[in-house]
Amino acid sequence: MINSMKKTFPWQIILDWYDKNGKHDFPWRQYAQNNEYHVWLAEILLQQTQADRVVPFYTRILERYPTVHELACTEYEEFFPYYHGLGYYSRARNLLKTAKIVSEEYKWIFPRDKQKLRKLPGIGEYTARAILAFGYTEPFLAWDTNLETIFSRYYKWAQNIKLTQAEKDEIEEDFRDFVSKNTKDNVRNLN
Repeated sequence: MINSMKKTFPWQIILDWYDKNGKHDFPWRQYAQNNEYHVWLAEILLQQTQADRVVPFYTRILERYPTVHELACTEYEEFFPYYHGLGYYSRARNLLKTAKIVSEEYKWIFPRDKQKLRKLPGIGEYTARAILAFGYTEPFLAWDTNLETIFSRYYKWAQNIKLTQAEKDEIEEDFRDFVSKNTKDNVRNLN
């Protein structure tokens, strides 16, 4: 277990590194906070596809369908030219299915609940967490191979040792503590 090592993760160092070195120019990083539609669209398009390749598709789709409601009101034949060339065409069908469900059942707002998100077509654990983290600024980590490698190296000194669910839960608890403390400090600094 990670807590038994009495070692918390250096979250601020990672955030500072990202501020200085991160790729900030991708269009899906330019949206206003709490825009879960933009986050969802980007995360679906980025599945198994290089980020640079996604940029023109993401931009073209958002220009034509700036809201989930507008996407929900289209048919596959109309949407297909905006998606064509990206591959994995089940993603395109799932985009439309999910947009329709969000519009009809959730009044155009993505649910703020991980289990409800996971029930939507094309949304798995990672995408649900990404929507909550980046769309709603909830303290969730979107676990992927890269994130797991960082924590495996930090806590286990090896990149190829998988973390247990209990270890991931401990890391998330540490992350929530960090976010909570820094939110309180930021609020205090505003007064």
